[in-house]
Amino acid sequence: MIHIVNGDVVGNKIQGIDGEIIVWREMYDFGPLSLEWSKAEQIQRRAVFFEERLGIPSAFFISNCEKQNNLLNNISKKEEIVLWFEHDKFDQTMLMYLLTELSSKGFGKLSMISINRYPGIYPFHGLGQLSSEQLLALIDHKKEITMEQIREAVSGWSAYNSKDSEEIEKWIQTERHFLPFLLQVLKEQRSYFPSPKNGLNEVEYLSLQLIDQGVGQFYTLFNRVSKERVNDGLSDLLFAAILNELMKGKNPLLISDLPLPSYKLSPSNATLQLTTHGLDVLNGKKNRLDLVEINWWVGGVHLQNKSSC
Repeated sequence: MIHIVNGDVVGNKIQGIDGEIIVWREMYDFGPLSLEWSKAEQIQRRAVFFEERLGIPSAFFISNCEKQNNLLNNISKKEEIVLWFEHDKFDQTMLMYLLTELSSKGFGKLSMISINRYPGIYPFHGLGQLSSEQLLALIDHKKEITMEQIREAVSGWSAYNSKDSEEIEKWIQTERHFLPFLLQVLKEQRSYFPSPKNGLNEVEYLSLQLIDQGVGQFYTLFNRVSKERVNDGLSDLLFAAILNELMKGKNPLLISDLPLPSYKLSPSNATLQLTTHGLDVLNGKKNRLDLVEINWWVGGVHLQNKSSC
């Protein structure tokens, strides 16, 4: 039996379980994606993006992706693979990718442990909140992944990677939905696109609102946003990258007294403030897209413009 888990926390907690543990380390919830690229080209493009945005060395990123793919290639087709993934966007995008890969390689014995709540834990963000004993007990509740669920994941991954944002809308309306949490995640994907009213996505807008209300310290802000956006599975590095985008150029919406967390920097509880431009955007007087250049990815959609100011 092979267990594929998201993150070292869960991987470490289930040590001793019957079978081999593979910790999957990728962030399909953002960064460049396209099924038009070869696998090698996609890894290269993502490596450049994550080095620029998160400070992850590109050579390290590429090496990790290659090792992961080799691990999948070396699994016997006779093995049962158990996928441990919770309900949020971070995990569900990873689940889509893995089900697409595993099904294309001919794996037939696939099971899943996927939950969005646990008795006594609220708010429930993920499996990492559970103890080793609680996690190990979940193995008795694993469910076989059906062909209908695999087909939904494969078609969802295709729509998610499309450069046409309407593909996800078509998928929502026309696909038959069997996976417990994927539909809701892809419905909420639209909240990561800039609003025509102010040029901000919903995470950015919520962040500016909270900063304006005095929630200025980075980790306090991160915790507040995570509680509001419990289905996103935001990491502190992704959240920092989102905020950093608003601090670029001649007309930033935010300023910070310290660098925000990155792969290379130790966590620092920086204090953030709105600029006059940030206040104007928050109050609907100006549009972020006219002030701050955007070069970002939402699934396979490349958001790109040059600010006019």
